[in-house]
Amino acid sequence: MTRDDIPDLILTNARVLTMDRHSPGAEAVAVKNGRIQRVGRSSDLRVLTSGKVKVIDCGRGTLMPGFHDAHMHLLAYAASLLAVDCRPSSVNSIRDIALRIGDRASHTPKGEWIRATGYDETSLRERRHPTRRDLDEATSLYPVRLDHRSGHASVLNTMALERVGIGDSFSEPPGATIERELDTGSPSGLLLEMQDYLENRTSAHSIKEIESSVQVASKILLAHGVTTVQDATHHNSVSRWDFISNLIKSAGDLPRVTLMPGYRHLPAFLERGLHFGSGGPRLRTGHVKIMVTASSGSSTPDKSELALMISECVESGFPVAIHAVEAEVVRSAAEVIAAAASDDVSSLHRIEHGSECPPDTLELVARSAAKVVTQPSFVYQNGDRYLSTVDSGMLPHLYRVGSFMERGIEVAFGSDAPFGGPDPMHGIFSAVERKTASGRVLAADESIGVLEALESYTAASARASGIASKVGTIMPGMYADMILFEGDITSASQE
Repeated sequence: MTRDDIPDLILTNARVLTMDRHSPGAEAVAVKNGRIQRVGRSSDLRVLTSGKVKVIDCGRGTLMPGFHDAHMHLLAYAASLLAVDCRPSSVNSIRDIALRIGDRASHTPKGEWIRATGYDETSLRERRHPTRRDLDEATSLYPVRLDHRSGHASVLNTMALERVGIGDSFSEPPGATIERELDTGSPSGLLLEMQDYLENRTSAHSIKEIESSVQVASKILLAHGVTTVQDATHHNSVSRWDFISNLIKSAGDLPRVTLMPGYRHLPAFLERGLHFGSGGPRLRTGHVKIMVTASSGSSTPDKSELALMISECVESGFPVAIHAVEAEVVRSAAEVIAAAASDDVSSLHRIEHGSECPPDTLELVARSAAKVVTQPSFVYQNGDRYLSTVDSGMLPHLYRVGSFMERGIEVAFGSDAPFGGPDPMHGIFSAVERKTASGRVLAADESIGVLEALESYTAASARASGIASKVGTIMPGMYADMILFEGDITSASQE
């Protein structure tokens, strides 16, 4: 045995879930230089031990690949940790929101932005969105931006509206909606699908604060076993790439990051020489993120525009990840992907969320051969709200998993943090049990097995990202990103 054969670490006496369909189980793993060297029985790897090899007895715990969050928003999640918490678990009314914002104003330098996040109008006593006048009661001396838990709506107070230039004569960008007061015609403060417009106009935190918060967010993710994330923010720019790249160089303890370029920023990525898969082991470029919404009453962009956008991305060597929540948008995305040229790039096209998927749309998605990256954790986190607000005819078709898999559709899981909690176990629990936070069941027929759910948060996520040769399974040559659970996770109670 040569020096090159001697591993740095051996993990032994484990229930190894390799997530490799051809060799699903093992007892021990040898690691060298941050990569998996060998996988097999404990007795087979014992011959590799020497005085310098670190050996860890896993006590028959479950050793598996690190979780891979296929859809989240790293910088937004970090920023949410700095914002005023207005989630349903923290506030019950618009008055509660105002009090929390007012408290933040009492120790914020005058004139600086106050950011708040996480409100859900259906969980508020008033059963409505706050308005600028509500936020003005909290403070009229500071610009305030309050973001909805979905990430698709914001409420600004009067000073904030003035700061960002939204007045009576302001025209909505395509696909966006500005709610207006019935009596005056002035903006009420509620803005729908205006994240792009607000992005660089409502900064509330310094670069150092965001850097520090990203490190806190990373520690939370790693503590949950998340070792790789895909940032699916649709306004990801080259400057965001540079920010994360510099942070990785200085901090180093972030999960591996795949950053999806936003569609309108694609030319800048190409000009920089950043193509699909560019980067290194800690940061790489991913799919181009395209937003398609129906908030304004029709799909924006429409199918013909979407087809041109996809064609442009493919010609540049990028597959696409299409945001599609509403049934009509999921249908349009599937139809356009199905009609697109078939090649190696197109085989990686994805539909993000696929939230509403009635039977006819389900068949279109299957024919498109697109992968679906969805959030079963929303069944647990938002399911009670869905049961009380969504049309009963659509409830069986929300956040499908089982039906996708039955039709051969590749399904990967993501948290959508900060719009969902970052703990993968919520997604796994929801995919298996289909239970809401209160214990009610939503679309029970969409339930899958524990091993299938674990694969969707590991190997399937890696395949959806195009990096299955590097992460997602425990196989020789893969990065040694692994997590250890006490006991047998496949037989543990999902409760």
